[in-house]
Order: sequence, then structure tokens, then C-alpha cells
Amino acid sequence: MIQFLLYLTPVGQQIVSAIMQRNYNIKENAPICRNKELMGIVQTPNFVICLNNIKNGVSPVDYYVNETVYHEAVHVAQACKNGKLGVNVSLDPYKMNDVVRSVKVGGAYPVYESEAYFLEDKPEQVLYYLKKFCF
Repeated sequence: MIQFLLYLTPVGQQIVSAIMQRNYNIKENAPICRNKELMGIVQTPNFVICLNNIKNGVSPVDYYVNETVYHEAVHVAQACKNGKLGVNVSLDPYKMNDVVRSVKVGGAYPVYESEAYFLEDKPEQVLYYLKKFCF
């Protein structure tokens, strides 16, 4: 059973539902999570949440599980659109640091990560972009 689902907010549940409708495989603690710095990753068709890394690395767990789901869902919306979402992004120095770290760890593109970090605490907007570009 996939445990991270138990931590989700109602909007988080809607987001995961939408991602499943797009035929993504929802996975938890996949082998890629052996990289302890990863909290989640989208490798189409897999949507992976590294619950053990979240539990062992940050707290409160429910907050970071949801934030990770929202963040990775932005990447799903970007994949549906085949490009960046075109969000007007402004990040504080801490989030900019996260972008740099993600690019280093996951080999992602800064512009995609910037959008994901900007939207990861705006679940309603994430759901909007998923619906707009994926359905």
C-alpha cells in the first residue's frame, strides 16, 4: 500500500487523482529514492514520492509530503504542456537555493524547477494548471 496518500490534504488527493488519470504510475520509495536528497521525482510515466527520505529528513512529515506532491505535479503539468507553464515566478533566496540544489541533484532545468518551487505552496494553482494542460 502506498502510505504517502494518507498524509494528503483534500487538494493533494485531487492532484494525485488527476495524475493517475493521466496514466502515471504512483510509486513510493522507488529505487531512485536511494539518493537521500530526493523527496520526489517525475520520470514519466512514474510519479515517485520518497516517503522514507521525507520522514528521515524533514518535519512535519504531512506538510512536506503535500509540498512534494504539489511540486512534482507541476512537472506533470509541464510535461502535458511540453514546456514551462509561463508562471510569473519570484523566489526568495531560500527557494532559489532549492532550485540550484535540485538542478544539481536531479539534472533538471532551472526554469522548470523555478516554477515548481514557486507553485509548491499553491496547491489550488497546481490543480488549475494540471486541469488546464492535461485534460
